[in-house]
Amino acid sequence: MNKKVYREPRTFEKYDRTHIIGYLNETIIENYQPEQQEGQEPIEPYTGYQYEGVELDGGTIMECSDASDNGEVVNAIIRTRYTLSQELAIHRHHENDAATYAEEWEEYDDWCETAKTVARNWLNK
Repeated sequence: MNKKVYREPRTFEKYDRTHIIGYLNETIIENYQPEQQEGQEPIEPYTGYQYEGVELDGGTIMECSDASDNGEVVNAIIRTRYTLSQELAIHRHHENDAATYAEEWEEYDDWCETAKTVARNWLNK
């Protein structure tokens, strides 16, 4: 995973016809002081927005054919952590033996709620 800090919060943008690049796993860093290059003027500390993703810029490319559709964006974010097969297995585990798979279900459900919140913020909904 790659991390990058920006001066402004990032969201997502269309990457190509069927993908978006989104900036997930945001960490806000107060008084961020970037490394100084030799001979460079000192940079005043600022509030930094750090993102962690597989791309060099901290982004994550996600399959999403309609970046204006909240459900599509939520699903794209969920797929960064769970494949459809994994998601279906978690549902089967939860339905067949909720007590044994309670922790797995909670982790999955927390990620789905995070995906919904992120998508709403990205789409201003």
